[in-house]
Amino acid sequence: MGNYTKGLTERRHHTQLREGYCLICGTFGPLSWDHVPPQGSITITKVEQAHLTEVMGINSDPVIGVKSSNGSKFRTICKHCNSSHLGTNDQEVARVYKGISEKIKHYFLRADSPVNHVHMLFDGMRFCRAMVGHVLSATTVKDCLQEPVPVPYYAPLQKFVMGDDTATDDSHDFYVWFYPHRRHMSIKMFTCKNHGHIATLSLLSFFPLAFLITEKGQGIYPSGATPVKPTDETLYVKLDSGHLPYAAFPNAGLEGDQMILLDGSRSIVSYPI
Repeated sequence: MGNYTKGLTERRHHTQLREGYCLICGTFGPLSWDHVPPQGSITITKVEQAHLTEVMGINSDPVIGVKSSNGSKFRTICKHCNSSHLGTNDQEVARVYKGISEKIKHYFLRADSPVNHVHMLFDGMRFCRAMVGHVLSATTVKDCLQEPVPVPYYAPLQKFVMGDDTATDDSHDFYVWFYPHRRHMSIKMFTCKNHGHIATLSLLSFFPLAFLITEKGQGIYPSGATPVKPTDETLYVKLDSGHLPYAAFPNAGLEGDQMILLDGSRSIVSYPI
């Protein structure tokens, strides 16, 4: 229990950090709370946060997470980035999640649908910008303690969130798929190996969609994933039942040479309690 108690204490301590380096723009100053999933896209309830490594059973200590009375939140970005770069685009995320939820509900209530997907019109730029921003923010506040240095994987994503529409065109791909689970999952970065190929990925999953960031042309993703671009005007989501066993990716089991490498403090799961 010693290591577990220490880890839990550290997590609670770091949530109290009030000043640090913003994980989007990199400036030092007061940090503000970012709700992940964003407010409006889900019903905010009392939740418990744990590391994915604990939920997956990689860590043998008991899973007793940090409780929050008003949803999962992270104090890792400055007020300007929170309001100007995320808040202004979160309305589109909320609209998409509510709209897709209704379409999925009607799909499963009907047994005679001629297609195996749902779709809706959306603003791809606003949707992707907000989702990428929340991926960057949903992590340990320990990342806010030291002055940031440019990281090739993150730099284009940060520029994209701050308003550069084409920053990720040559560096990253985005994917979505149907995520039918109550747990919310955010992984700022992890590495996956499949059939000898190794890829660096980032993920944000909450009902009814998972959003994946991959290196350009190098991604590993579940079979039900469909690509989404900031320039898209229509969002497509596959609903084939054959894809459901893989929807909780990367927490979907490993086969053959498959491997996952991740940092527990940057891999967060929250669930209603």
